Amino acid sequence: MSSDPLDKETPTVAGTEAVIFDPFAEDDDSYVDGEGGGTEAVRYSPEAEETSAVPFDPFADDSEPVETEAPADARFDTSARARQEALTTFRSRHGITRSNRPVADGMVHLPFIPPRSPEDALRDPEEIASRRTPPPQLQPGDIVANQYEILGVIGHGGMGWIYLAHDHHVSDRLVVLKGMQSEKSRDETAAAGAEREFLAGITHPGIVKIFNFIDDPRVPGGFIVMEFVGGPSLRARRNAQEGHLLPIDVAIGYILEVLPALDYLHSRGVVYNDFKPDNIIVTEDQVKLIDLGAVSGIGAYGYIYGTRGFQAPDVATDGPSVASDIYTVGRTLAALTLNLPHEDGVYEPGLPSAFAEPTLRRYPSFYGLLKRATHRDPAKRFKSVSELEGQLYGVLREVLALRDGTYHPAQRSLFSPQRTTYGTKHLVFRTDQLIDGIERTIKITADEVVSAIPTPLIDSNDVGAGMLTGSSFAEPQEALDTLQQAMDNEEFRDSTEIPLGVVRAMLDLGHTTEALAWLDSLEQRLGDDWRIKWYSGVTSLLRDDYPAAQSAFAEVMAIVPGEPAPKLALAAVDELMLQAEDVDRKPLLNEKLARATSGLGANLADLQREDFAELESPWDPSSTDPAMMRFTATHLYGVVWATNPTTVSSAFGLSRQLVAEGLTELAVQALDRVPQASRHQRMAMLTTILELVSTELTESRIRRAARRLEEIPTNEPRFLQIKTAVMSAGLEFLQSANVESAASRNDLFEFPFTQTGLRYGLADTLRQQARLAPSARHRYALVDMANRVRPVTWF
Repeated sequence: MSSDPLDKETPTVAGTEAVIFDPFAEDDDSYVDGEGGGTEAVRYSPEAEETSAVPFDPFADDSEPVETEAPADARFDTSARARQEALTTFRSRHGITRSNRPVADGMVHLPFIPPRSPEDALRDPEEIASRRTPPPQLQPGDIVANQYEILGVIGHGGMGWIYLAHDHHVSDRLVVLKGMQSEKSRDETAAAGAEREFLAGITHPGIVKIFNFIDDPRVPGGFIVMEFVGGPSLRARRNAQEGHLLPIDVAIGYILEVLPALDYLHSRGVVYNDFKPDNIIVTEDQVKLIDLGAVSGIGAYGYIYGTRGFQAPDVATDGPSVASDIYTVGRTLAALTLNLPHEDGVYEPGLPSAFAEPTLRRYPSFYGLLKRATHRDPAKRFKSVSELEGQLYGVLREVLALRDGTYHPAQRSLFSPQRTTYGTKHLVFRTDQLIDGIERTIKITADEVVSAIPTPLIDSNDVGAGMLTGSSFAEPQEALDTLQQAMDNEEFRDSTEIPLGVVRAMLDLGHTTEALAWLDSLEQRLGDDWRIKWYSGVTSLLRDDYPAAQSAFAEVMAIVPGEPAPKLALAAVDELMLQAEDVDRKPLLNEKLARATSGLGANLADLQREDFAELESPWDPSSTDPAMMRFTATHLYGVVWATNPTTVSSAFGLSRQLVAEGLTELAVQALDRVPQASRHQRMAMLTTILELVSTELTESRIRRAARRLEEIPTNEPRFLQIKTAVMSAGLEFLQSANVESAASRNDLFEFPFTQTGLRYGLADTLRQQARLAPSARHRYALVDMANRVRPVTWF
């Protein structure tokens, strides 16, 4: 016996038992500290007085007494009728067509696919098997494990025949029995055993359910009993489309729906190995992975199943891995959207060139994503499903913007928004020379580009994220000292963000040489983190090493093809290089190519191979050939501007490239897309006015520029300057044409569109401008200018 006195006071209880719960019963004061005889159980009876059923009458008067117990036959009839009505409703609504389902943050609407009948899923074995394939071991009507009645075959895979059956033990539900081949090797037997072990614990809504594992003497190795998903495969969906290809947005939408299932498998330490359109089933509003027969452990060796044309080449040498699954996702996406070359029904390795496939010319980021996902080197592919998923969202935004002109806010970007702008004021500010006589340049600088472009966001999961957030308000030198001390702390030894924070602090202090050396030392520690390349590009840009910056940003763009930030940075670097070579205002492309490159009214998919003849390597963003740099800058500015109308630096950059190519109308069109709500809309309007009167002059352009200026309030600080520029262009046009007046008799502003009228207008405007001059000297200069331009008066 126990000597503990508490043991003597503990009551003996007969276990945990259930009692009928009465919410209106009085509290039992006798139950204190475990006393009261414990919890008792009573048998439940539907006829017991405590619980009784009554017929429901929605028209009954609340004041009438309610019958507490109905006759047994009435209760039975009511219950049976209710159950029958519920079942009828369920059956009538099963398979009913519902509305399309939004996915991918609402960017894509996937169609509702009615489930097909079992008869439609059955197939003739002779149509789907080769001559060397043994016939099915089971025939319709056969019973397996005294439970499953075979209806027929629905397919044949690497692990044997796949059957459709009725489960007579569970409401005659449809199930799939996947069997092993009748003649199998030792490797196949081991694969089947490993398959059972892996699949037994897999439960995910995006993966077909595994119900059971059974043995049958007719099929050595037995069967896996799986859920039947009554819908077409993505391959069937693709083949049903016009041209036998899915639209890119729909294909990406389907892939994004099934990627969480693949990520789940990776988190469980297994890889799928056989990701392909045939193994992705669409039914109603579900997208599911089926046929898990090829699932294996990460790094497992032995007999690994896969499909030629989809399986990664490194599986045979390195074993299955997350990278090999990423490869199959890239191949699947390519097979759904591109005309891949094939031989004997098997897709050939690699991707078609952009010259051969218009889709890849039109959507370069999609091309970049496919190239990285299917890279021959597994180390150069996406590191995880989540990394691939994030870039797919960015590529999808870009595709929809370029194809449909729709804008979807970035919700999963790795970068901050553009911090400020560059190149948006230069052309307008140049007219300030009328105010103070100081000449201004219209060239952009590396410093203003670096200040404007986005920066990588801090990983909130990094151990040093909190410290970086706190140091963001400190002085750069103080932040640098703090971060350097933190790196010696054991707590932050594994942080990636703190070493990168040191780089940012060095750049804020202008220590570009030290920052470059620090980045070189980080390459060994942080490996292939793309942010090393990004900050190398920024550092090289600040050091005016444009080729190095161009190479670094091109690498970042290849690693994160769905991000607009490296595209904007690379376009800016190419423009800086064109300025450095003094060809930034010189036409370098043929008109057809320049128009298509901008994406305004035409696109690169409309061109043929011969249209690119003047370019050395159209798809090499690291080229230093001037024509290639103009092509790249124009194209990337256009892509960024189409994808994100808040990134106005890209609109002004695109406009500058088009003006240089002599495409003034397209340049104006680019800036006209700046939203009315943008604080840069006024500057965009003023810039278009100057662009219209800065290139080839026509009466139409001059009048359009004047009308645009008249839409701007006269309290605009640069109103008189821009007005002077327009009238000067009008006078120059008349003088160069050697005519006294314009073809139209309408005035230009409030002055006749004649040489005499514009001279008077210029003189009057310059005198108004003189009153605003900051110094007497310049005021006198403006008055002298007005006197020289006005017509000579004879008395």
